[in-house]
Amino acid sequence: MAAPPPPRIARRREERRRQVRRRRVVALALLAALAGGGVYAISSHGGGSTGRRASRTGARGPRASGEGTGSRLVRNAAPQPDWAPHKGPVPILMYHVLGQPISGAPYPELFVPRAEFRKQMDWLDRQGYQGVTLDEVEKAWYANGTLPRKPIVISFDDGYRPQYTFAFPQLRRHGWPGMLDLKAKGSDLYTHEVKQMIAAGWELASHTINHLDLTTLDASSLRQELQGSRAILRNEYEVPVDNFCYPSGRYDDTVIAAVKAAGYRAATTTDPGLASRDQPYTLKRVRVSGGDGVPGLAASLAAAGA
Repeated sequence: MAAPPPPRIARRREERRRQVRRRRVVALALLAALAGGGVYAISSHGGGSTGRRASRTGARGPRASGEGTGSRLVRNAAPQPDWAPHKGPVPILMYHVLGQPISGAPYPELFVPRAEFRKQMDWLDRQGYQGVTLDEVEKAWYANGTLPRKPIVISFDDGYRPQYTFAFPQLRRHGWPGMLDLKAKGSDLYTHEVKQMIAAGWELASHTINHLDLTTLDASSLRQELQGSRAILRNEYEVPVDNFCYPSGRYDDTVIAAVKAAGYRAATTTDPGLASRDQPYTLKRVRVSGGDGVPGLAASLAAAGA
């Protein structure tokens, strides 16, 4: 029989066994908690359509800065007691990338620095504007819905990552939802991130599958870009997707007819001005470019007639 180890070595071995047992208990407790809550999240780093990772239905990813711990819906995700009927024009702001222009970017004006965006949202709030969704605007226009005294829709095209990491918490500070015009393929956003935005009250609109010039497509390709993108987004996010956004603002009578046939209720353009209820498939927007700042935004709204 082997001699027993010295007391000091025996104590070390026992301590190691205790540590292993403690780790197993903690691991089992975590597994039980995850199984009981049905939570499964995949952390998101990077972006793009290649290698895009999707979380399971109902999963939560990393919490966006400023996200509340109670109800995920922002205040203006639902009509408020002081809202009233509204049939008049409504401004729709158009944003793309939030951040400094990338060297060599073909359209540097599409990059709005984040400090500018934050100041613009704060200015809108001080001026009495309140962010709402286009869906809420349409309910006021065509049904018996209500809107705040100075409604404004804040739309974001394509699905760039800062729309989640920065715009999402910034709008939440004001209690506003946004409108995400999302490409069905090629977005920088992860599925669980878009789901968080929708859960907070954001509206999801289609921006086609591949962001092509719709006026150049044959009938079959046009139908696929319109109906196919809506089907993909509906299936992935389980929301209606009733509105559409023309890629690069390109449309003609044939495209408008195809948008109607695809079942969309309305469509936004890049044409400058205010959105009007009598032109649902050519809704105008107010473009916000990098360098506009608050003075530029104020001037663009005034020029549009807001």
